[in-house]
Amino acid sequence: MIEKNIATLSTPSTRLRHYGSRWTIADALKVHTNDPTTTMPLIPYDFPVIDTSVWQWDTWALRDIHGKTVTFKGWYVMFSLVANRADTGDTAEGWHSRNNFSYIGYYYSRTGNGTDWTFGGNVIPQGANKRDWEWSGCAVMRENTDDVIDLFYTSVNGTPAQSVPSHTAGRILADDTHVWFEGFETCTDMFQADGVNYANITEDSFWDFRDPHVFLNPEDGEIYALFEGNVPGMRGQFTIGTAEMGPVPPATTVPANAQYGAAAIGIARLKSDYKSGDFSKWELMPALVTALGVNDQTERPHVVFQDGLTYLFTISHHSTYSGNSTGPDGVYGFVSRDGIFGPYEPLNGSGLVLGNPSDAPYETYSHFVDPLGYVQSFIDILPQPGTDPQNPSTYRIGGTLAPTVRLTLQGNRTFLTEIHPCGQIFAQESWSVSEKA
Repeated sequence: MIEKNIATLSTPSTRLRHYGSRWTIADALKVHTNDPTTTMPLIPYDFPVIDTSVWQWDTWALRDIHGKTVTFKGWYVMFSLVANRADTGDTAEGWHSRNNFSYIGYYYSRTGNGTDWTFGGNVIPQGANKRDWEWSGCAVMRENTDDVIDLFYTSVNGTPAQSVPSHTAGRILADDTHVWFEGFETCTDMFQADGVNYANITEDSFWDFRDPHVFLNPEDGEIYALFEGNVPGMRGQFTIGTAEMGPVPPATTVPANAQYGAAAIGIARLKSDYKSGDFSKWELMPALVTALGVNDQTERPHVVFQDGLTYLFTISHHSTYSGNSTGPDGVYGFVSRDGIFGPYEPLNGSGLVLGNPSDAPYETYSHFVDPLGYVQSFIDILPQPGTDPQNPSTYRIGGTLAPTVRLTLQGNRTFLTEIHPCGQIFAQESWSVSEKA
């Protein structure tokens, strides 16, 4: 059971905000690979490739500030981290070096069914980003405008290491044949790790501070950003106590190296008027969920509001678990009955929502759950059938989108219920002035 981490704080509303729930070692003990209700389907070895000119990985659809996927003038639009295969090399080594060549590209389609995506090129003009690379974020149609997109992303330096959630804005345009963009030439930092609420590079040389997900909270009408962070404090010097352990069996001791797991799902509140387009003023708040003693990475956190519940999803790796905790690459999640600030409990009792099968432990990653439960991800490495899935003698690199699947959310449980073609997305609304709040 997730426990409250930091004291409740009063707000102008009558409800108290509960900051900081824990994903405990006891929760992680309940993680089970290959449960059919929480396991990605095994992908056929002859999967299709959406675009052979670039490597494609973290992907997000165009949406509104309420989280709904939207079409623009009849076009489905999605954004992806991409790297030109001509730059990296169309090899396994090129795939594994992709982050050092990463930029945000976009695709458009009339159907969204995964078969007719057209690559449109860069979103941010070359040289506009302040740093070396562009990593994950989200793209949001701005309310009360016809065509303005706010792009929130991670601006990254390699040397010196730095990752900063950032914002840029531009216009989306379309005709009967294609989609294109104007603007996105001014990039502004949103906020940086403060060493108080979230570890900075001085405290943790392996720090994570990235992947902004911006949304309107229906409970208070405020704009917030979720992001990946780490618990503040010097790396490896944390004390793992009974709160971090949770209700473990008798005589269970703190596992060796558990203190190196210090992931956190962070949150910040926008302090300026949303309609002004100024996204440079934010208030960092204590983390919503911490994984101290369990895991060191909670990437791409995002939220779904359904049936009066708040579902908080994130992705993590088998390799970033700490101590004796373990689990598959995939989606993890938590649910709150009291709004965005929690307290949260782990979905399915463990936090695991959708993991890779043991026969293909690295087949997919970077899953994103939309408000209807549809989940996009990319194909990473698929072992050839008959080889050791942990150390395959032959394997196929993905660099393209995986089959879209659907989750059914029922209270504190989730179930895999549908499988769709690679790269399919589903829109909830078409964007038009009359439909905007």
